[in-house]
Amino acid sequence: QTHRRMCREGGAVKAQLPHPTTPGKTSDPRLAANEVILEDWVYDLEKFSAVHPGGAEAVKLFGGSNATAHYFMLHQHKELRTKMLMPYRLRPAGAPAGPSAREGDSAFILNSPAYQALKTRVRAAIPNQFATWEWYVKAVVIMSLVCYLEYSSVAHGFNLAKSLILGVLMAMIGLCIQHDANHGAVSPKGWVNRFWGYTQDWIGGSALLWQHHHVLMHHAETNVDGDDPDITGDIVRFHALTNWSPSHRFQAMYTWFLLPLLPLKWHFVETFDLINMEHMGRPISPMSAGEANIALAFRVCFLLRFYALPLYLYPSLHTLLCIVACFGAGGLYLGMNFIISHNFEGVKFVLSDSDRTKHTKRDWAFEQVETSSTVGGRVLGFFHGGLNYQIEHHLF
Repeated sequence: QTHRRMCREGGAVKAQLPHPTTPGKTSDPRLAANEVILEDWVYDLEKFSAVHPGGAEAVKLFGGSNATAHYFMLHQHKELRTKMLMPYRLRPAGAPAGPSAREGDSAFILNSPAYQALKTRVRAAIPNQFATWEWYVKAVVIMSLVCYLEYSSVAHGFNLAKSLILGVLMAMIGLCIQHDANHGAVSPKGWVNRFWGYTQDWIGGSALLWQHHHVLMHHAETNVDGDDPDITGDIVRFHALTNWSPSHRFQAMYTWFLLPLLPLKWHFVETFDLINMEHMGRPISPMSAGEANIALAFRVCFLLRFYALPLYLYPSLHTLLCIVACFGAGGLYLGMNFIISHNFEGVKFVLSDSDRTKHTKRDWAFEQVETSSTVGGRVLGFFHGGLNYQIEHHLF
């Protein structure tokens, strides 16, 4: 019946397949770069982005993807706003090309009645869904301290204490400021989120790559081997389906030496991801090409500010060690947060077999609870931007 209804409603537009208005490759063969899937329909994302209430850049990330999971994850309403979306509907989507998220499928049942009821209850209990004045005060204080310590180091010389404190504060920018902003959670105004979101670029990362990795991939398919980049890899084995290596016997020891080195990957290796418009094995939305150029400009400025200028002004091994101490402290702080979020004792991994056809889909909301860890309390929440409450964060 659903298929017949789709054909009946979509028959008038099915033949009107648009020419891609944004060049570039997508992982879902059903879509052009300027299109998106919501539930069973393809929509013109490029045209819709011009009227999106949260700003155009907030949705360009999803060009060429099935964004059904993201839509219900990021909005409080229970159903698609079909009245608003109808002018941009193009055609029925058809069946996914394969079982993975990059091919347009999901490992979960989406937007269940239980999840709808939960969102209704939470919205009644917490009417304000955005940042309070306390958030802004905290953000300004952290940014001010970071700017002061950077200036002090350049103007008066580097020392180990300042560098370690700066590293922790830069990690707090990642946890307490950019994370909320790049989720669109600071303000209903898109430009406010975008402004604060660029603090990720200030600390040597990329708002675009973070959204691609974290919002597009990780949140929608948490702890799904092959789809969630946070558990997909060979150096540290987080998932039973990851190929085992003898070196994994020692990962409980060597992981602590690898975490401080994470920023080197962000600062240098991922620069090429911006150039190639592909990250974590999945094409970056071609609609975000402009953001990639902005990110590259930020990256050049960061490398000059963080590495080149200090070594030019104070060319010594001491300066180099202070730079290493700074990014090492930040990498360790951030890395510990990543590990306890979804790889702690008691969390669930979604797939039990590498053959996805054997997987039985369960409710996305229930799986978010079972694949996430909530640890600590208010004190840890202050320093982690509330991200120690991972179950709540992943649901809402």
